Formats: sequence, structure tokens, C-alpha cells
Amino acid sequence: MILMVVFMVILLLVGLWNFDLHKIVRVKHVARNGGDAAALAAARWQALTLNMVGELNILQAAALSEALANGVSNSPAAAACADLQGRLCFVGPLTGFAASQLAAKNNGIFVNSDFTQEVADHATRVRLEYDIRYPDFPYANDPGEPSCWIDYANMLDIIAAQGIAAKCDSFRFYVDFADHDHFLLNPDFYDAVATRGWCWFFFNAMTLLQDYQSWKDWPPLPIIEEPHPVNAEYFGLYLRRQTRLDNLPFANGSDSALNSSNFIATASAHTENALDPRVLSVASDWYCYQESEWTAWTERIPEGFPFLAKVRDVYNYAGADAAIKIETPMQRLTPGSPADTISWSAAAKPFGSLGETDPPNRYSLVLPAFHDVRLIPVDTSSAPGGGSEPGWGMHIYRHLTAYLQQGLEGLTPGCYYCDQLRIWEPQPFRQEGLDWLELNSQRCLRTTSGGHSGSGGTRRGH
Repeated sequence: MILMVVFMVILLLVGLWNFDLHKIVRVKHVARNGGDAAALAAARWQALTLNMVGELNILQAAALSEALANGVSNSPAAAACADLQGRLCFVGPLTGFAASQLAAKNNGIFVNSDFTQEVADHATRVRLEYDIRYPDFPYANDPGEPSCWIDYANMLDIIAAQGIAAKCDSFRFYVDFADHDHFLLNPDFYDAVATRGWCWFFFNAMTLLQDYQSWKDWPPLPIIEEPHPVNAEYFGLYLRRQTRLDNLPFANGSDSALNSSNFIATASAHTENALDPRVLSVASDWYCYQESEWTAWTERIPEGFPFLAKVRDVYNYAGADAAIKIETPMQRLTPGSPADTISWSAAAKPFGSLGETDPPNRYSLVLPAFHDVRLIPVDTSSAPGGGSEPGWGMHIYRHLTAYLQQGLEGLTPGCYYCDQLRIWEPQPFRQEGLDWLELNSQRCLRTTSGGHSGSGGTRRGH
């Protein structure tokens, strides 16, 4: 009987373990489908919005051409086109944000309360601060209230009220942190602490390992602020306004006069009548690509990234993309087994061309050119490099501020990154690394650069 009881207990544990295993596989499958669908939905709205902005550029040129033919240089229709473009830069991406939630939920992803709270908190910040901080409105409501920022906050509130299942990983707040030069903003620092990756410190932060004394040694976080916002902060299009087109810096650096005539020919092909070339010198609000963001895609792709083929020139542009993250909790039935968080990151990108050979940003001015969306590797997207562990955004936007003011007491329990800072702080941990490197530094080899922070390899190649 004792042997039978032991056998039954073992059989029960095996059964529970087998159930947990199949549940994990199923949850991962659901997270992958939901994440991919959410990324594709957001990217599709980016493509639609860019095409609508491009069409309005052409309509604006046509309206101004007609005005010039009538002997005037301004047109109410052209001004209305520019105003609509300013609204689309917010409404389009946020509609994509809402569509990504619907796609995730339709594929079995549940609302994440932390993700929802982040968006709700940001909506409150927009409502309370942006009217004062950014008086140069992207568009103006006539005759007055509500301002564009109240519109923006209302849209975020609506999305948050429906629940966030797929977090936007392609966010860029107007007040943001600069880059990974500050170790607290570099996810590789936390990973090196977690894995005792002393070779990472040897190549990237040896002085920090040697000289660090306490949390008071950290420099302030570098902050950048967008002075004249044009794009939505979630799934932004990375566009800018240009007053005139005759001094437009063209993407490939070729002759501006030639490109101007090519643009007139391309735009004229979308209208019934040829456009007046004098349109190029008329002051208006034209929407163009930000040259600093719409660079060559291969500049963002890590060296040695395992693509099956070379990126074709016609598709070699970065710019707008949609990266999302799914985090799904999974409770185990096996006694003594902790709960898991199943994470999945996905990214998609609008693709298109002008004709068969020119990329969409050929003339810097936005034109309707996007006709497809595809999933892309997350490490080739605009997503921050810290997406491999839950809570990166919450950590840098909430926890770090308290940590730099209060030290370890300001850290939040249960945060992966906060846990690594607790490990990092005691001197014996850092001394362990110094002792290991003294004996083994010759074993450290630099790997092929990759990821967003140059630590070697890629964090999320799918």
C-alpha cells in the first residue's frame, strides 16, 4: 500500500507537470499569434495614414496650383489639407493603437492591468501638462476649446478604458531619455548583473566596476524634450513640417532642381492636370519625412544579422514601424512551481515604393506609396532594447526617479531591473567580478556587434 501511494503521488505529479507543460506551450502559441496580429494591425494603420498624408500633400499642391493660375498664392483648400494632415499624425497612429488591442484580444490575449495603467497615467499627464508645455499646437481647433492636447488625452483615455492587451513598444514620449550612454538606461547592464557577465563589464564598464561606491555616484538621467511636437507618441510616423519645397533636402542628396522637377511630374500623375512648378516656392505646411529617422534600414540592422538575403535598395528605409509586447501570466498546477510570465515581442513595418525602383522617401516629401505590411525582426525595429524582460518602460519612467532620490529604498519589489540594482549595490558583488577578471580576462572575446546597444548578438531575432 505504501508503494502504491508513492506511485500514485509520483503519477499525479507527472500528470500535473505534463498539464503545465502543455499549458505553457499553448499560452506561448496564443501570445505569438496575438502579438503578431497586433503588430500587423498597427503597421497597417501606419501605412494607411502615411498614404492619406501623401494624398493630402498632392491635393494641397493641386489647390495651390489652381490658386496660382488665378493670380493668388494662398488657398483655403490648401490650408484645410494641412490642418487635416496635422490631425492625421495623431488620429491615424492612435487608431492603429486601438486596432492592435482588438487584434490581440481576438487572438486570446487578456487585458494587462499594468499596461492599461501606464496609458491611463500618460493620458493624465497629457491633460494636465501639455497645454502649458507645448503651446505651439500641431493643429488648432476653431473656434477654440478643446485644444489638440485635450483631444489627444481623450483618445488615450478611450483606448485605456477598453483595456490594453498589447503594449506599444514603438513609443517615444516628447520628454524622453536620451540614449544608452547612461548605464541605468542600458538594459545590457542589468542583464550583465543578472548573469554575472563580467566580460561585458570588461569591454563596456570596467571603470564603473572599479570605482562605483554607492547609488549616489550615478549621474542624473539625460533628458531630451521635443520642442514642437508633430507626431503621436505611440506608433509615431516620424514626420515633420516644411514651409517651402524649393529648399527641401532630398533623401539621396542628389541635385535638388532635378528632384523638384521629378516631384512635380510624380505629383502631376496623381491629378488630372499638370501642376504649376511655382508651387515649390509657395509657403505652406508640407508634411515630410524626418531625415534623422527615415535613414537606411541597414544602419539600424545589427551587423551580421541573419537575413536570408540582402535588403533591396527600394525597401532600404527605416522610419515608421510598429513594435508591441505581450505579457501573459501563467499559473502552474505543479506544487512548488512558481507562476510564469509568458512574453512575446513582435514588430511589423509598412512597405512600399514610388514606381518600381524608388523608396517612398525618395523626395523627402510624403507621397502615397505604401501598399504592404510585413512582420520584421524586433531587433531591426525602433523598439527599445530593453524589451526582453517585463517592466522596462515602468522601470525607466517610474522606478529610476525614486532610486536616484532614495537609493535602494526607492526600488519597487518584483521588478526585474530593480532586483539587479539590489544585487549590484553591495561591494562584494563587484569585487567578485574584479577578482574573476583578474584571473580570466583573457577569456573575454568580443562578439559580432548587434542589438541596439552594441553588446554582442541580438536580443530578439524573431
